[in-house]
Amino acid sequence: MQSLLLDRTLGNITPLQFAATITESYYLQLYQSAKHSVFPSNCHQNASVNSLSLESSDYRFLLSGCADSSIKLWDLRQEETQREENEIDAQKFDHPSLYDSFDYDNPISTFANIATIPRKSHHSFGISTIQWWPHDTGMFVSSSFDHTVKIWDTNELSPVHSFNLDSRVYSIDISGKDDSGLVATGSDQPFIRLLDLRSTSSSHTLQGHKGKTLVVKWHPINSNMLASGGYDGEVKIWDIRRSNSCLARLDMLRTNIQNTSSDNLTKSSVKAHSGPVNGLVWDESGTILYTAGNDDKVRVWDMISSLAPPINKLINFGPLTRNKYPQTIPILLNPKGESELQYLLFPSESSEVFVFRTIDGKMETRLSRKGSKNIGRTCSMVNAGPFSATYYCGTMDGEIISWAPKWNKPDLNEIVDKSNDFDLATEILRKQEFAAKGHALMVYDSGLG
Repeated sequence: MQSLLLDRTLGNITPLQFAATITESYYLQLYQSAKHSVFPSNCHQNASVNSLSLESSDYRFLLSGCADSSIKLWDLRQEETQREENEIDAQKFDHPSLYDSFDYDNPISTFANIATIPRKSHHSFGISTIQWWPHDTGMFVSSSFDHTVKIWDTNELSPVHSFNLDSRVYSIDISGKDDSGLVATGSDQPFIRLLDLRSTSSSHTLQGHKGKTLVVKWHPINSNMLASGGYDGEVKIWDIRRSNSCLARLDMLRTNIQNTSSDNLTKSSVKAHSGPVNGLVWDESGTILYTAGNDDKVRVWDMISSLAPPINKLINFGPLTRNKYPQTIPILLNPKGESELQYLLFPSESSEVFVFRTIDGKMETRLSRKGSKNIGRTCSMVNAGPFSATYYCGTMDGEIISWAPKWNKPDLNEIVDKSNDFDLATEILRKQEFAAKGHALMVYDSGLG
């Protein structure tokens, strides 16, 4: 660390290189937060936390949507004291090796729940997806198994419009690249319905799946392009401007440019997975698409190497990716540029979250829950912001778990006489930690990240 700080001061490395090196080391030491910067125990009363959404303006306000139809709003910069911290806790906090001794069920302080929309008050069945309006925090959108998609006014915490889709809604995604105001929806129907927030009507539908549509994701750059995954094992790429909207179907047998014809739109045997596809995520440039299916596979697709259908890159993520969940699951990429290698987070049926390197599928870390409730699988995830390596995960048993890196601090009792110099030594260590973290966050705050 001292050599990195020196290189940064001398200008031998750029601020971005420094921040990426620090954040890279975070992913080797992710721990479950136990005392501070956590959510209250059983914050959703044993009901599954189906969806989480963190606004990207300040990374401060978090929405959580629950299977009991309730919605909660959290302030991640405000904490409420739950109990007093004793000296033993303080010593354990300085040593990550002692984390297993923490009382994970009784934190010292928790994030503030600043608003709650009670169960059954607006949605009559569970929330399937909740998502902030991409441009500000004045609005958010929720979908439910009660067949509706609701548009909410954040200030009033009440819906201003409701779309009735006449079928269970599994997934929604808001087009965030421009102000088109389109919301893509995946439901029990074999087609995707696009909702126009400006006209409060359904603009048109995209037909082609055989069976229900489990997941939809807009392209991060091209606001007219959409990916969808269905119960039929297919992944389709759509251009909503075209009359024949389907651009391509992903074929797991297509592993190079030569082994498939350029037109597979009319074939009946084209599948991306051997089972239903319930997870999609684009990389930030839109050149790579990651898919997850009930065949326990995660596949990586090269979207730009040729004009022909996308290519299966054949990256093997190992035998531990268990995925039999019949609804949408979250697969998540860490922000591009915050680390030298990019990582994919995958929630397994075993209740663990696996962190894989996207370049070769090698597992970097496995996140195992601690505490008395440690068996519920993760069903929602969000990143806390660039260069933070912090993640919030909602579980099937009503918990929201915080994962974050921790600094391995030296034992103050071994360095100084606690009776005389404890306060001074503490201040020195705090300044060193603040300096290192400050350098890592400087790139993001200054806009260089």
